[in-house]
Amino acid sequence: MLSSPQNKSNFVCSLPPNTSLDSHHTPIICTMIFILQGGSSSPAATAAQSCQTIVSNRRFQTCQQLPQLQATLAWTFYDQSNTIDFAFSDSMINPHGWVGWGINPVTLAMEGTQALIAFQGEYAPTLQTYNLTAATLQGVPLTPGRIELNFTGMSAEMTGADMTIFATLHLRPNQSLELNHVWNQGRSIDISKLVPGAHAMTGGNLLSASSINMATGISTISELPHQKLKNVHGIINAVSWGLLLPLGVMAARYLCRFSGANPWWFYIHVTCQCLGYLLGVVGWALGIKLENYNKSTVHYKHRNLGIAIFTLATLQVLAIILRPRKDRKVRKIWNVYHHAVGYSTIVLIIINIFEGIEILSPGNGWQTAYISVIVVLGSSSIGLEILTWGLWLKHHHHHEPGSKSLEEGLASNGQESQTTTHGK
Repeated sequence: MLSSPQNKSNFVCSLPPNTSLDSHHTPIICTMIFILQGGSSSPAATAAQSCQTIVSNRRFQTCQQLPQLQATLAWTFYDQSNTIDFAFSDSMINPHGWVGWGINPVTLAMEGTQALIAFQGEYAPTLQTYNLTAATLQGVPLTPGRIELNFTGMSAEMTGADMTIFATLHLRPNQSLELNHVWNQGRSIDISKLVPGAHAMTGGNLLSASSINMATGISTISELPHQKLKNVHGIINAVSWGLLLPLGVMAARYLCRFSGANPWWFYIHVTCQCLGYLLGVVGWALGIKLENYNKSTVHYKHRNLGIAIFTLATLQVLAIILRPRKDRKVRKIWNVYHHAVGYSTIVLIIINIFEGIEILSPGNGWQTAYISVIVVLGSSSIGLEILTWGLWLKHHHHHEPGSKSLEEGLASNGQESQTTTHGK
């Protein structure tokens, strides 16, 4: 039954159990995936819900506050009829979004999930069913259709900003009461084609899956395959690109200004750059391996930034071989190029590390730690920059104006050592 358009605050739309779903609707790709337990919940879920055994005047035996997206699940298991009544509730991100919940009969994963997705129709909530298959992971469009799970009494109700999905699941004889379920929410949907937009790929949206025992209420969250590999990838890249390379740049920029640091500044610079690059190659290779493992979810911005960083870093390492001699006129042009590429690479590295942290969602502590590293390196650079300019001004005061450039003037104290180290 459809309620009138004048009353949209609390209405119900039921989907008869034997209703045939049109197959000509434009497909969707709704990715309900998860990663390791932990991380922050999605900022989109702002209206916290509490677990209630009475949902819209319907009484249930058990309820549970789900660990992500402020969602709740209430249910009643009927032993004699071998059925389970469900009421899944979650907050809509906006009036044009969607809420989805589904069960995977085989394993705790997106592939194989049979999902119920609810959204606000023209006059009332609408509920559709979708099969998330292996083809979906390969980019084949997903269309609404019948599901194998025997759900009856399916309906959707919206109260304020909360959407609730009701359904009764008829279990097979001797079917386990341990059910794998996933849930999510999205920001947009094409009402005319029944095409929900993709959900967010960060935070709680990637963690919304668990196995739950319908008899005991005990739930467990499995770790996403290759999660340890993702963690290793992130740590190696943060240390190599995010720490060693900036330290190498700082050594070349500031230590060479002091005569006592020659030629050690050059060795420190080369060591940090080469070691950072070698570790970065390992981290980059792990990233390629991870992409091959999970082709259905490609973080294009993170990947493209990684490719750009690897390319620029390779050019910087090749500079050791391609660097012109100091007595060549082209050396000044090469210096400008080398510095520009180096600083540009550092900026891209910082941006991409934050992208990686957002993807992994390891918790606020990791982001805070990296911000602290940036603050320390940045503060040190500012202090050394002030000291460097002070030395240049002091040198400039004792020599004729314009006699030497900034780079030449600051390096004058260690010119002989630098010539020995640099002049190859």
